[in-house]
Amino acid sequence: MIVVTGRVRIAAENRERFAEVATEMCARSREEDACCGYCVYSDLEQDDRYIFVEEWADDDALQRHFAQPHTATFMGALIPLLAEGADAVFHTVQSSRKLDPERGLVAVD
Repeated sequence: MIVVTGRVRIAAENRERFAEVATEMCARSREEDACCGYCVYSDLEQDDRYIFVEEWADDDALQRHFAQPHTATFMGALIPLLAEGADAVFHTVQSSRKLDPERGLVAVD
């Protein structure tokens, strides 16, 4: 699995437009084959910061995502809204576990 964390800073005057383009990107991306999750979150400690979390089955799925027309549309709309350069980090995950309150860390089903 590939997990992508993307961080952006959006000025207050661009928040409404950012919410529109980010919401559309999340919805369209989740429709793609091998997309396991795609969400954007607001940083509760910094009003102008947002974090995207993407989960892809594998690198091929991520590369197909980059080639989608909606990805290019999103990037074109996002760049003018940024208050500073975006930061994206790609994590290759070999295994995952979840916290079970009774048993501790257990394998994800």
